[in-house]
Amino acid sequence: MNDVVSLTGSLGAAVIVLAAAAAWWSARPLVVGSALRRSGENQARVRGRGALEAFERLDTLVIDPIGSITDGEPRVVGVEPIDPEHDRSLRWFAGALQHGEDDPVAKAVSRLAARGGATNVQRLPGMGVLGTVDRHPVRVGSPEWIGVEAEDDGWGKILAVEVDGRAMGRITVADAVREQAPTTVTALVGDGYQIVLTAPGEAAARHLAGAVPDATVVSTTERSTAEVVEELLGDGRHIGAVGRGRAAVFTSAAATPMVSDELASDAAGVEMSDVAIHHVAAVLRLLRGAHGRLRAMRRAIVLVAAVGFIALIVTPTGPPDIAATTITVLALPIALTAPLARWG
Repeated sequence: MNDVVSLTGSLGAAVIVLAAAAAWWSARPLVVGSALRRSGENQARVRGRGALEAFERLDTLVIDPIGSITDGEPRVVGVEPIDPEHDRSLRWFAGALQHGEDDPVAKAVSRLAARGGATNVQRLPGMGVLGTVDRHPVRVGSPEWIGVEAEDDGWGKILAVEVDGRAMGRITVADAVREQAPTTVTALVGDGYQIVLTAPGEAAARHLAGAVPDATVVSTTERSTAEVVEELLGDGRHIGAVGRGRAAVFTSAAATPMVSDELASDAAGVEMSDVAIHHVAAVLRLLRGAHGRLRAMRRAIVLVAAVGFIALIVTPTGPPDIAATTITVLALPIALTAPLARWG
């Protein structure tokens, strides 16, 4: 009989150990999944050892603006006819001529008009496109080729348009800043983040600084992104990178978490299909507190398991042991989910 009683206590202890171990290891995916669901980014994935700890310490975001601050696709941001009365004609002839072209800039211009009767279309590398639209000869291309004065500031691409041998005006195509970007960056700064945008040139830096005034904009023509990162690390900052592609601002050698649409195999961070800054901010706000909640969950698991072991020791053997084991096992899910309550 004593052997049966002893066996009951031993089995109870073993069950508590196994249940506590299962709860311990399920805590991380549970807290990560909860954070992503609450952020609305269910398709995002947290990868790499130490990612949650790193996101908790973050105080600086180095962001490649293409695809995050900007929408990542060229759009027409300016139409300047030489004669204001020709605005509609400028859009029509340029858009109609560019239909059917695969170039992203040409696709942006083509959205200015419905598909027209463009014929004899020829692309001249380095100059532009010429053809006939509704029996009118049309050229769209570099201002030098068309003979139109245009000051290229390096942000976007300026195209000149000629119809019937006469210059009609200019069209500017650029990667536009997302509507949500300025307010999102302001909110992130309010949350305690320093936001650093890497710009591909002086013109881009000026454009981004004007569009997103709460961010620090650095032109990579003067110093590389890696040098910017090293300087921030030297100041004791805890840096995270945001960008598109596996490189996503800089390599993982800096041991920083990354947010990208394609993480390298050895990188730690968040992989999400859309790195638009407002989506990234929603994830970061919740992941920043995820590690603290994970610690709280695991402390609760240890506490419940310890109380269960004490109960096994002090309660009479037999049915009381079984009751103590059952209560402990049933209490573990509560220990797991309680720290997630009212998390937003």
